Amino acid sequence: MMIQAEHINFYYGTFQALKNINMEIEANTVTAFIGPSGCGKSTFLRLINRMNDLIPDAKMDGTLKVEDKDIYAPDVKVDELRKRVGMVFQKPNPFPKSIYDNLAYGLRVNGVKDKKIIDERVETSLKGAALWDEVKDKLNKSAYDLSGGQQQRLCIARALAVQPSILLMDEPASALDPISTSKIEDLIFELKKDYTIVIVTHNMQQATRVSDKTAFFYLGNLIEYDDTQKIFLNPKEKETQNYITGRFG
Repeated sequence: MMIQAEHINFYYGTFQALKNINMEIEANTVTAFIGPSGCGKSTFLRLINRMNDLIPDAKMDGTLKVEDKDIYAPDVKVDELRKRVGMVFQKPNPFPKSIYDNLAYGLRVNGVKDKKIIDERVETSLKGAALWDEVKDKLNKSAYDLSGGQQQRLCIARALAVQPSILLMDEPASALDPISTSKIEDLIFELKKDYTIVIVTHNMQQATRVSDKTAFFYLGNLIEYDDTQKIFLNPKEKETQNYITGRFG
């Protein structure tokens, strides 16, 4: 298994945001997390690359493994983990640098000095994010000159540049127009050949289009986790049925 969660409980101070979450995610699949706002899906996503470590008074118990390694073990280096587990946020957040330097920055920080290797990785990552043809002649232009959709694909390319095995996406298309959203969805479909992808989405049509499996979170509980088709056509739990038919959420 690429990701295994066993008996995960997570607290912000005294508030319990996740309650006894158990889940296994296979390699080279797309898993969608759905559920109403505040139900725990983004909190759980951020546990997978330890983004919640930055929050004061936050604590987790249980075991979370990535590629069979407990990522909360004392010997785990968080910066090494984040190389393997890339993250793309809801709003595009390019660095105030050139397109080229947005991608090269992470490589340089990780000790890659050889310009030839950096050049190759910049090109490969931009091709992986379906952006190369649009930007190859303006790599020295500011990333801020790109459209919102292009900026989001640049952020995906930036995550790919350090060669992760997992890509986490927290509502990656929610700030984008329908055409850009469609490009991101096509991209997710292509990327799963090489990466394991976990996506948080409020858009249930998007979950049905891009994911192999869907997890429905509600009030900190994982209510149901199954093949996407089963979740949307024949859910086992009443709460899942109510949510996907729009009765609440």
